[in-house]
Amino acid sequence: MKAEIINPFLSSAREILEMETGLTGIRGELSLASSKWTTQEITVIINIIGDVKGTFLIGMTINTAMELVGIMLGETIAGFSHMVISGIAEMANIIAGRALTKLEELGHNSDITPPMLIYGQKASISTLNRKRIQIPLKTDIGLIEISIALEG
Repeated sequence: MKAEIINPFLSSAREILEMETGLTGIRGELSLASSKWTTQEITVIINIIGDVKGTFLIGMTINTAMELVGIMLGETIAGFSHMVISGIAEMANIIAGRALTKLEELGHNSDITPPMLIYGQKASISTLNRKRIQIPLKTDIGLIEISIALEG
């Protein structure tokens, strides 16, 4: 994967996180993962189709998701609910959309599929033969893990 394809997703995640919540995502060490992955407690999956293709994932604990959505809504979230699922999926959708706008400026025309969400521990996701770059973003409310398995 080229930095030209990865960087728009990382910068978009940091920008949207700051814009929507005021939180700063401090990038941790990047790692390369094989295609089988045990998810975080909650993971949003968005597929990318077009010139750039593959999968973009955002994972976190349920507590981090509840805190994140609570900050976005300006209220305390008492428990894991449809509102949390919706909020996290929409945030991932906005990040992916912004990243694709940046990729388009570089001449890569692609589109996103609607987000899918997996919650619960010990779920495995396969990106088939595509390796994933995993980028942890450390925030004051917990770790948000970005995974990118793209080619283009």
